[in-house]
Amino acid sequence: MNNKGAMGDRTNKTIGRLGEAVAGKYLISKGYVVLDRNFTTPFGEIDLITQQNDMTVFFEVKTRTSDRFGSPLLGITAAKQKSMIKNSLYYLKINGLCETPSRIDVIAVNLDESGRLKMLEHVRNALEIEDW
Repeated sequence: MNNKGAMGDRTNKTIGRLGEAVAGKYLISKGYVVLDRNFTTPFGEIDLITQQNDMTVFFEVKTRTSDRFGSPLLGITAAKQKSMIKNSLYYLKINGLCETPSRIDVIAVNLDESGRLKMLEHVRNALEIEDW
């Protein structure tokens, strides 16, 4: 399906990357240091990995350009949650950070048809790493 409009050829990946860029700018403005973007693990990908003070914070960014399917947060399925936790634990393990404070947050981004930000919602501690 080809979604053409003010944003040109829009694919889910293109829209997702645009949302991640918006989220990254937001996080930097809030004092987070971006350590990595689109970090690939054997279980999937972590959109953004940041640090705030001594806390490692993993972010899943969900972006939508329409309200047709509801809030971007609805895209965080049970399978996605499991993947987010596995990805975060993998990152902590390979970087020797298992004993450091960490959390998983979600950022929901809504863009208008021209790609401008309509809404950004930051959900802190969206998932508990310790539960897994």
